[in-house]
Amino acid sequence: MRDRRFDWLYDRTRQPVKEFILERFAAELARELSAWPPPVVEWVSEELRARWAAGLEAPPREQVMRLALRLARLDLLREFEAAERLLASEGRRAFQTPAEEAAGHLLSRFVSEKCLGLKEWAEGARLTREDLVRAVERVEKRLAEAEDAELG
Repeated sequence: MRDRRFDWLYDRTRQPVKEFILERFAAELARELSAWPPPVVEWVSEELRARWAAGLEAPPREQVMRLALRLARLDLLREFEAAERLLASEGRRAFQTPAEEAAGHLLSRFVSEKCLGLKEWAEGARLTREDLVRAVERVEKRLAEAEDAELG
């Protein structure tokens, strides 16, 4: 008689290690962003904590979160001019209060730093900045799915 406890392992499709790392990272980062405020790590100096303190008080609106994730993707791709243009064109519409602006900047920086930390930590996986951008896109998709599940 065959032991069927591990049959589910045979049904799983193979997934490259890089994709597995990115998927797990995206799930963890989405969880951290959903539980507001996200854990502030050592990269945040006292000056930045004071500057962005208002942004930590309340969870940001969806529009703020989306803009912050777009800014993080541009930052990871080193598209600084495009990030400035995006901030100039959509920042006023997305950030309605100084607290939302602070939250947006904090989120963008937090996501960028977490991604670059993953790249450094998973050195053997040879993650590129484009891979990290895909991870941020997965985070955005997970957050949207979670919000849809809450609404209906």
